Amino acid sequence: MNFVLLIFNIQSNTNIGQLIRTANAFGVLEICVIGRKKFSTFGNQRTTSTTKFRHFFDIKDAITHYRQKDFEVVAVEITTDAESINAKTFDKNALFILGNEGAGIQPSILEQCDSCVFIPQFGAGASINVNVASGIIFNAFTQQRQDYNTIEGFKFRKGATE
Repeated sequence: MNFVLLIFNIQSNTNIGQLIRTANAFGVLEICVIGRKKFSTFGNQRTTSTTKFRHFFDIKDAITHYRQKDFEVVAVEITTDAESINAKTFDKNALFILGNEGAGIQPSILEQCDSCVFIPQFGAGASINVNVASGIIFNAFTQQRQDYNTIEGFKFRKGATE
């Protein structure tokens, strides 16, 4: 199964670059960017050259596009009806929408999603950094995959394990 990261309304340029790097590490199919075509990729550690990007001016058009390709549209947000990412079962490709660092995901966008997941937390903080959240979500989504890159010394080398 594949996943797409939808970047929408992320304020920090550093967070955008780190989201690209994290998504790339987990094998993102592509990153969907909403709104402006030019954005900073600071912190991506040269992963933009090996990451596919798709652009939409409107988030509704993006959701329609991926739904037509049979992707489950998944909001990553703390809501009363969200399911723990630890309990969520994925059975098809997913489009992950992560919220704005302060305001989260707008209710009008949440209404368009097929499901909503949250990351269980146990400390005093109200939430965690959007990039950290993406890593947890992507790891949960890819946990059943066994075709990860091979380990060579203290780094990964592109190519599936045997």
